[in-house]
Amino acid sequence: MTTDLKALAKDWSWLIDLDRRRLLAISPFGDLLLQDDTGAISLLDINLGAVEAATDEGDNPAVLFPISFDDRIAAGYRKAGLLLTEGKCYGYKKQSVVGGSLKVDNVYIATMAEYISFMGDFHNQIKDIPDGTDVVLKVINLKAPQ
Repeated sequence: MTTDLKALAKDWSWLIDLDRRRLLAISPFGDLLLQDDTGAISLLDINLGAVEAATDEGDNPAVLFPISFDDRIAAGYRKAGLLLTEGKCYGYKKQSVVGGSLKVDNVYIATMAEYISFMGDFHNQIKDIPDGTDVVLKVINLKAPQ
């Protein structure tokens, strides 16, 4: 995979050092399957805001990280007409960590680079908030009106 990992995941540098990792795959949800220079495989789960080490042997993403790479959830989104094209992933309107669901009415097709960046910034902002705390999202459109 030739995607520039450092550019793609720059907003995750607060959580993970990308210098000695390479990108193996990207899930339909924007999660990044990574391998470090020792050969260890891990997942940067952008929706949960966590890095998870593979606990099984091998390199099959669906076996190592079934929630991110098992096609059952994505198949349901495709069945509802949400079809991904290159550079796109499934995004969630309301994040699961703040009570959002995986149901199709909470899903949209996101630009992968923008969603991965947004989620890195989002999780960085909420990382010190205790579990169970109410979070209010304020969306600011920084683009000039056209």
